Amino acid sequence: MSVFPKETIKNISESLGITNLKDEVATALAQDVEYRVHELIQEATKFMRHSKRSKLGVDDINSALRLKNVEPLYGYACSDPPKFRKATVNANDVYFAEDNEVDFDTILSKPLPKIPLDVAFTAHWLAIEGVQPAIPQNPTPGDAKADILSKRTNKGHGGNISDQVDVKPLVKHVLSKELQMYFERITEAVLSDDERLRSQAYESLRMDPGLHQLLPYFVQHIHKKITQNHKDLDILSAMLSMSHSLLNNKHLFVEPYLHQLIPPILTCLVGKTICENPMQQDHWSVRRRAASLIANICAEYGKAYHTLQPRITKTLLRAFMDPARPITTQYGAIIGLQKLGVEVTRVLLVPNIKFYSEVILSNALESNSIQKKQDAEMCQSALVHVIEQVAQDAVEENKNKDLLASSEDKQKFLSVIGSVIGDEFLSRNEDIKQIALQNIMDAAH
Repeated sequence: MSVFPKETIKNISESLGITNLKDEVATALAQDVEYRVHELIQEATKFMRHSKRSKLGVDDINSALRLKNVEPLYGYACSDPPKFRKATVNANDVYFAEDNEVDFDTILSKPLPKIPLDVAFTAHWLAIEGVQPAIPQNPTPGDAKADILSKRTNKGHGGNISDQVDVKPLVKHVLSKELQMYFERITEAVLSDDERLRSQAYESLRMDPGLHQLLPYFVQHIHKKITQNHKDLDILSAMLSMSHSLLNNKHLFVEPYLHQLIPPILTCLVGKTICENPMQQDHWSVRRRAASLIANICAEYGKAYHTLQPRITKTLLRAFMDPARPITTQYGAIIGLQKLGVEVTRVLLVPNIKFYSEVILSNALESNSIQKKQDAEMCQSALVHVIEQVAQDAVEENKNKDLLASSEDKQKFLSVIGSVIGDEFLSRNEDIKQIALQNIMDAAH
């Protein structure tokens, strides 16, 4: 006996235009309907369980119908439950869904809806030479950071990142034969003994507009050569000239490669030993060239990358104040900070001159080693030049104050700066103005 009575089957058959349905046929159909309904409910329950829900919904029934290749029911996916009304036909109760009557006059009297917007499209740059422009269409750095944090969180909870992130395959960068030949000729020319050939190579790197594809290779070549030949002064000098030419090429977009270009230049600036014979080879000029390059990079790209100059100054100041560092490294840090401007030297160098000269420099000046003493004298001269630069800046700002410094002012100056640097500075500048000494002492405090 089926839970569906045969009368229900007969009523449905009559609504479809089938009359005089036999009782045996109606009973058999009722049993088949019951089987089909049970099967449908079982499949819908599976969808419910896989969806982590405990209440069977209309979507589960529709999913089960699609699984059985049956067209799903329409009109029952709304949140409001359907309302059925009861009617009696031939002493039998029939339930039907109530349909609301619609008045066409009411529909025609309503105002027309707004015209939809026309289809339009705009173009914008996702990235230009590897840098994403800050425009409303692109995600902000905060969104990117939140995306990275969410991926890390999912990975920490055992999530499979490969299911969420599409990993693109590596694309091999293919250079034309002409560019490969140009790269080989340039890298050989910058290390050539022929001065005319070297100058032509530097000129080509500085003026050629078609070096975009070769720029990462040149940067990698500079980094590799400086790392492998950190005691060959000629190669270091050639690589600095090569870096200078690339940085001054107005046709190149160097910003994405600054993080690879700055470390080798800093190596030439604050390296412990950058030549085989420091007593005979002029490695000081190479350090000064490296300092000038660092200063040019900060001046050119410091506004676009706000953390560039603070990170470089922090690195140089740490090298200057560390007693364990060699004198040559401290000299490179001094001239590196000096090249960054008067304000940097006034804030970072001048307040630390007395401590540095009394703790580190004085012992080196009295050393028995000729090389160590020579290195200390170079540091002493560089610090004196720093003070002269600050004094000259103070005199230019106060041109009307021509009063010369008295002996009492000079004594105060020596107590603030120290005798190691102060005596050398006063011996070179006997007619120093009072405003200059005062400015230096104010910076030292």
